[in-house]
Amino acid sequence: MMYSRKRFLMMRYILFFVICVFCCGEAVSRTDSLPPSMKSDRLVTLEDFKTAAVALGKSYPSRKGSSASLFTRRGAKFVLPALFMAYGTAARFRQLPVRQLDFDIDHEIRKYNPMQASYYKTYPIDNYLQIATPVLAYGLGVIPGVEAAHNLRDRTIVMATSYLVMEGMVFSLKRIYPVMRPRGWTDEPMHSFPSGHMAVAMTAAHIMYKEYKDISPWIGVGGYMMASATGAFRMINYAHWMSDVVMSAGIGLLCAEIGYMMLPVWHSLFGIEDKYIQVAAMPVFTDRSIGLGLVYQF
Repeated sequence: MMYSRKRFLMMRYILFFVICVFCCGEAVSRTDSLPPSMKSDRLVTLEDFKTAAVALGKSYPSRKGSSASLFTRRGAKFVLPALFMAYGTAARFRQLPVRQLDFDIDHEIRKYNPMQASYYKTYPIDNYLQIATPVLAYGLGVIPGVEAAHNLRDRTIVMATSYLVMEGMVFSLKRIYPVMRPRGWTDEPMHSFPSGHMAVAMTAAHIMYKEYKDISPWIGVGGYMMASATGAFRMINYAHWMSDVVMSAGIGLLCAEIGYMMLPVWHSLFGIEDKYIQVAAMPVFTDRSIGLGLVYQF
């Protein structure tokens, strides 16, 4: 009995030894499949296995792309407009502190620009900024050396679409939510929400950023500063509340994005092809006048 038990243990050890020898021999007989970079003194990273992973049909995430994945998702560009518009909508409820912030900011403005009866000091710069921002967004690409992301035809389509949607949203909200302006004795006292000036300027500022960000991001920053100044002077002139301006900023950002989203749709509907655009100019002379002829081929 003792002898058979010892023989059983001996056979188990021998079998285990044979298996180990077989596995070691099989491992030694195989060729080295490690990446070439692992044979050097360089630090091995996950990218060294990328080729082998693709061959095996596996996908390993890269650290370089994972950090920017949050900002490159399809819906990320609508987060900021949604927050601005949610802020402006919340101010329509008087019991929320957002509406109280409107009154507090207006109270601070009146300390430095007091309103006396029907007179107060105005700064018409907001009217000029409202026009200057779209002009810059549309016309900077005409300047030699300043190349926009889209040609003049596509910029026209984008801006036309954006402003059509923006005008519809602004005037619809003015009728749906009649809000008294800080100065209630104007021609349109109940059309404070939202700000048309701010919506126009912010739409152009966002288009300016998207068109010229590859040249310099400061062009877009300048556009946003012009739009912000427009909203600030609308409050200083007692034309709008803070929530009106914030709501319009969200509308402007949203409408600019809609304009770019609709661009390929218009191309498809009207059969517009991205072909080479030609511009030709020639002088015209007659016996009584001198002129310049311009031909622009879409």
